[in-house]
Amino acid sequence: MNQEWKFKLHSVYGQILFDRKLTQSFEQVKANKGAGGIDGETIESFDAKLEDNIMALLNKLKAKSYQAQPVRRVYIPKKNGKKRPLGIPTIEDRIVQQSVVNVLQPKFEDSLFHNWSVGYRPNRGVERALQLILWNIEQGYNYIYDCDIKGFFDNIPHKKLIGILKKYISDRTVLGLIEQWLKAGFMEEGKLIHSDYGTPQGGVISPLLANVYLNELDWEWDLNGIRFVRYADDFLLFAKSRETIEKAASLTKEKLGELGLEISKEKTKVVNFSKDDFDFLGFTFHHWRPRKKDNKSVFHVTPKEDSIKDFRLKIKEKTRKTLTLSKEEWISRVNPIIRGKVNYYVTIIKAIKANEELGQKSRCITRWMRSKLKAIDGYIRKRLRVAFIHKHPNQKKEQKMRYKWNNRFFVSIKLIPSYWLYLNKAYGYSLDEYLVELKILGKRKQQNAIKRAKENGEEYFTPHRIQKMQNAWNASS
Repeated sequence: MNQEWKFKLHSVYGQILFDRKLTQSFEQVKANKGAGGIDGETIESFDAKLEDNIMALLNKLKAKSYQAQPVRRVYIPKKNGKKRPLGIPTIEDRIVQQSVVNVLQPKFEDSLFHNWSVGYRPNRGVERALQLILWNIEQGYNYIYDCDIKGFFDNIPHKKLIGILKKYISDRTVLGLIEQWLKAGFMEEGKLIHSDYGTPQGGVISPLLANVYLNELDWEWDLNGIRFVRYADDFLLFAKSRETIEKAASLTKEKLGELGLEISKEKTKVVNFSKDDFDFLGFTFHHWRPRKKDNKSVFHVTPKEDSIKDFRLKIKEKTRKTLTLSKEEWISRVNPIIRGKVNYYVTIIKAIKANEELGQKSRCITRWMRSKLKAIDGYIRKRLRVAFIHKHPNQKKEQKMRYKWNNRFFVSIKLIPSYWLYLNKAYGYSLDEYLVELKILGKRKQQNAIKRAKENGEEYFTPHRIQKMQNAWNASS
């Protein structure tokens, strides 16, 4: 790093040797949930004898007899079909790691980390990342280096990481603890495997160590006047010309090489935002284009297609027609998914508003998101109608029930429409306004269908259609 820190941290270890601080760390570990490590101890079993366990751990730390255990390796599926390795430390290891994080993080936040690094940091995150992206695009930094580091968490060289930590921490005991966690290795299929590379994804301290390591890259960019946003190992660089962005890309590869890392070529590209789109943090940024009503240049942001697919998949998994549940139970299964997804999507609106409060007039349009959410709502209602039919549910029966189990019916049984929730959180849109809008749209759709039937010399309200409507109303739920 080219900006040397003005002081070093000395007596860090002494600051964690208190039972109340270890207990506080356990409560943080407990809040994050998660499974137990290789010793079979779970959060619940540790909590059952909390005071005794905390005192035993404190005594080990005071006697310096504490020893880090290997992590338990498990694999979780990624959206691309591949699997991501996770390393799950023991509960004791997580408590000690959390205690060290609680001492180091505030100091690093105050004096070390860059403002444009936003991942795994308090009071930052996705909204801050979106703010920076929008701000740079609006300011004309429309050449973008969209980069991903190849296997970042698995490839951090331990020796180089410890070397960087020594610049900021002089407490040898804490450095020794961190080295223990790095060197402890992992258990997989009964075998203990060691490596000189990587921090286990799943370790409490891993995000902090990752940010300390890539902080070197942040300040290299800063020194060279390069605008960026970094979220863990994903980052974007911004420039006003292709020549400048290519220089930034070259400098980045060189610095990563010094850090023993390399870029992922298949996930890295230079974007010209006047004609190219890019994805970041689950959103797609659609390039500048003239707006139809006034020909002014605007750009659109929508959820990434993978995110919408994931939304549908999560709904599908929760609405299996093999289950027989009450309507209330079905609604309670899907509402948390809807809330979670919409709360994430609305961060783009929050970012736009935050930038406008800082004086940056926005030309970012989010209306395309509405049609995607309307389509999702239609899919959710369809899945629920099938789920509601207890005797031999199928798509044909679902179609028959559309007149009875309509939009108003689903609102009445407390289903949260994602389209409404998004607009409610963004603009205070009420449920009454939502129902009126859908009624108007429904009427318009029906009028267009009647008009088309008339133009084709057909009758819209055929006896068969009227009978279907009547049957739906007469059917029992």
